[in-house]
Formats: sequence, C-alpha cells, structure tokens
Amino acid sequence: MSIKAVALDVDGVITEISSVWRYIHERLGTLEAAKINAEKYRRGEIDYVEWARLDVALWKNVDMKTIKNIVDSIPIRRGSSEFFKFLKHCRLTIIALSAGLDVVTDRLKRMFEIDYALANKLIVKDGIITGEVEVYVGYYDKGEILKKICNKIGIKTENCIAIGDSEVDIPMFEEANIGIAFNPKDWKTAEKADIVVYSSDLRSLIPVVEMFIKT
Repeated sequence: MSIKAVALDVDGVITEISSVWRYIHERLGTLEAAKINAEKYRRGEIDYVEWARLDVALWKNVDMKTIKNIVDSIPIRRGSSEFFKFLKHCRLTIIALSAGLDVVTDRLKRMFEIDYALANKLIVKDGIITGEVEVYVGYYDKGEILKKICNKIGIKTENCIAIGDSEVDIPMFEEANIGIAFNPKDWKTAEKADIVVYSSDLRSLIPVVEMFIKT
C-alpha cells in the first residue's frame, strides 16, 4: 500500500513543548487553578470538553494579542523546516492534528504549508478571549478525525503514516498503516507504535518515512 499522507501530532512533535495548555497557563499565572481541572478529568468527574471549557474560562478577558505573543514564543522542533520540505518534495499530504489550540496549528500551517490542520478553537470577540472554546479534537478522537480527513481527500487511512508522542495519538496509530512514536512520553504509546524514534531533531524521521515510501 503506497503512502500518500503523513499525520502528525503537534505538541511535543512539531513543537518542543509538551502542552500548549500548560505553556499558556504558566505564562498567565493560571497553572495552579488548571491543575484542579486536570485532576477532575483524571478522576472521571468531567469529560474532555468540560475540561477544555474550564481551562479556557481561566483566560476570560485576556487580550488575544497576549495569547498570540505567547504562542509565537513556543520553540519549534529543530529540523522541522527540512522535514516538511522533504514531505512536500515527496508529494505527501500533510495533516496536523492537535488536542491543543488552533492558535498553534494556524501558525504552523502558515510556516510549513501544512495541508490540513485541526485543533480546538478559542472563541474571541473584539480581540478578547470570551472564556469559551469549540472542541474539535478530544482526548481519543484522532483516529476518527484522521478517517474523516482521508475520506474527504479521497485516500484510505492505510495510505497514512501517523506520528505522535502520547496516548492521545494511539487511536491515530491504530487507524494509520504505520504508527511512529517520536520521543514517546509513556511505555503504552511506545508499545502501540510500529517504530519508536528518540531524537531532538525532526530530520531523524526523514529516513524512516523514506523507507516506507520506497517500500
């Protein structure tokens, strides 16, 4: 089965941070309150949609320019430019799926000419965060989302390579032909992947992807 698309997680793969949620909370001074929300989710008291809503509510009335400035300071993974140029050269469709925020995926889509990018959308009115969010990518949704995007562009998920670093990406691994765990955060993610790569540089993935393209 020929490879026609590569689907990537964002936080921890394309960027060097593990979570844009945590990154913004740290800079806005809302991290301690956010930890309470996270514990509620882990105990099963709230679902992912409610968790996201409670988190964004902590940023209500913050100027969107402040959020964008924070997001623009997020370090991009070394070798990203070369890696995406390689994917483009191979005429592969690039898909970025994130359970994070659209302000990050929008930035990366512009930078690297990503074909499809989906994340959760902050609601903004008159340049100010309203404290609301539209959740498009939940904790275990990436497999179904990948399937929908593939249907839309006329390919099968068997034509895809999926790259991620956490349990959120496991459904994407299971749906795609090949799952690559890039610096996996836990043993379960590594176990569910077909290949595990440890590196601080995205260029390390070029020979791996190239191998499957040639195969």
